[in-house]
Amino acid sequence: MQLRADITKMSKQSKNPAASKQLLQALGQSGLVAALAGGAIIASQNALAEAAPESAQINLKTLSYQDYQGSGDRIDVDAESLQVLVPIAGQWSISGTAVHDAISGASPRYHSSSLTDITDKRNAYSATVTRYFTQGSAAFGGSYSKERDYISRNVSAQGTYATPNQNTSFIFGLGYTKDDILPNSIFLDQKEHKKVFDMALGVTQVITQNDIGQINYHHTHGTGYFSDQYKLYDSRPDSRNSDSVLLRWNHHFTGSADTLRTAYRYYQDSNDIRSHTLEFEYDMSVGDAWRVTPLLRYYSQTAASFYFDPVANDPWADADTAGAPISVIYPLYVSGGYASMDQRLSAFGALTYGLKVSREFGEHWIADVKFERYEQKGSWALGSGSKGLDSFGARSLQFGIRHTF
Repeated sequence: MQLRADITKMSKQSKNPAASKQLLQALGQSGLVAALAGGAIIASQNALAEAAPESAQINLKTLSYQDYQGSGDRIDVDAESLQVLVPIAGQWSISGTAVHDAISGASPRYHSSSLTDITDKRNAYSATVTRYFTQGSAAFGGSYSKERDYISRNVSAQGTYATPNQNTSFIFGLGYTKDDILPNSIFLDQKEHKKVFDMALGVTQVITQNDIGQINYHHTHGTGYFSDQYKLYDSRPDSRNSDSVLLRWNHHFTGSADTLRTAYRYYQDSNDIRSHTLEFEYDMSVGDAWRVTPLLRYYSQTAASFYFDPVANDPWADADTAGAPISVIYPLYVSGGYASMDQRLSAFGALTYGLKVSREFGEHWIADVKFERYEQKGSWALGSGSKGLDSFGARSLQFGIRHTF
């Protein structure tokens, strides 16, 4: 039977499953998205309009990530990053970032069914040039990353403008990403491509002396290869559009150096995924040099329209595919239809909780450590969650040090 032969060959040949892609996308997100995410940080520091940096900075960070499912560990990632920011003539700045990731573990070819051990490495680089004006800034950036089966290139442009009283600021950004997907499994026999256009708009407003609000809108339009070559009979539409709205509110407590940061994000895409994210951070001062920031985040999403849950007794299943709805998935795959058993496309809810501790050393050094724990279950979804899936969890530990001079 052809499908049995395909499964056997895939389990032997596949060396680089993509279960860690979500983490790597977070580590290597485009300059456009990173700038929007950082907008609230700028606002929370009592400076609504961007000002040219007065000092150069060097940031070093290391990340240790591990996820697990069922009875054992699944993926381990160790990452290191170096960021350098240099001001020029009081009106310009140049920043650059280098990231190296090392991945090991085993990735599921469907639902939580894992392949053999895998290893991979990724190197990513980005640079941004920014020009500062009295009431705004303009930035242009680019990034490049490469791993065994994936090459990504990105360019972005962003502009900000603040009103004369500095109470309101606007942000506008455009981005373009081109990815090359290199064949590395029996389900992909030629190089494929993916292109994504990004557009973002944002407004930040001073509400009171102690409150700042922000709203961001982000739209993406992507075309090309969106399937996962390492997933069993995975076939997805060759285009995807998405829209999201992010709301932030920061409140500074009078008489202390504490700040409550809250955020809500709504997301929807053409795959019929709808998601809600609610996040809280409380940044507090402990003594003269320490800061402690606990965080809590809840996430819920609906399933993609072409996602299929596990089944107990599929008539086409055998020892290698127990729990997979092969009698449904395989005919769709060979006929060119859309189908996926990728658990990341299921309906689930997730909780993330963590703690960040930072300390200043003199006027020029800051060190921090951040721990986060992630737990995901179908039953935690708003509404009806996917059935029959193992719970998924992850933990990350990050160390960082920053020096200004």
